[in-house]
Amino acid sequence: MMEWYEKSGFGENPFSTDPRKNHDKLVGMEHAVEEIFYRIDSGSMLAVEGADGNGKTTLLMIAAKKFGGMRNVVYLDCRTLDRKLNITTVLQERNGLFGKLFNKKPRNMIVLMDNVQQLSEKNTERLKYYFDQNYIKSIIFTTVSYKRAKFSDSLRDRIGKRVISLPVLTEEDAVDIARSRIGDSKLFNDALLKKIFKLSDNSIKKFLHNCEHVASSASRKRRSMAQAVDLRVLKDVV
Repeated sequence: MMEWYEKSGFGENPFSTDPRKNHDKLVGMEHAVEEIFYRIDSGSMLAVEGADGNGKTTLLMIAAKKFGGMRNVVYLDCRTLDRKLNITTVLQERNGLFGKLFNKKPRNMIVLMDNVQQLSEKNTERLKYYFDQNYIKSIIFTTVSYKRAKFSDSLRDRIGKRVISLPVLTEEDAVDIARSRIGDSKLFNDALLKKIFKLSDNSIKKFLHNCEHVASSASRKRRSMAQAVDLRVLKDVV
């Protein structure tokens, strides 16, 4: 059975929220990408704050893709870690990159810490230690709120003013994001896309999921264009 997106002429789901895909479809994130690249190249720390679902993980995946080919890159989602774990153990287990930590310093180590608000203050201080000892060249943190992250005072001093806040996207941005994925397809008109965004709690991730649900609804009704009536399906989406 054909998927809804195949019936609409797409080879894959254009509304995928897989952070490893659609790197070229980001809207309004150019400054954040440039800043991340600059801080990695210059060997410093950076904190990126923004609401859930607004592209923080995708930004880290872009950095991993750019720097992973020539340098050692470790990506960690702190939401998946046991809060009682020692971050040193976790790093040692990731591809053996820190296996030689106490024998030979790794070169050009880059650590990408996603959702760092879930990491304990003690573990963030351990990361600072490895950075100060030149075991780590650069650390990029993402968090929903820099102020609420469990950073020690000394780590905040080390980060300094290198904190960027992702922009709050507008309805027009949401339309641009959708258009970057579906082009001039008649599947959605701009007015309907704006209505979907209003039902998405200002979250681009939720917006994309909702677009997928609405498009699938139209496909099930054998329509090539989504209509306002298809928004009813979102009432059943948690």
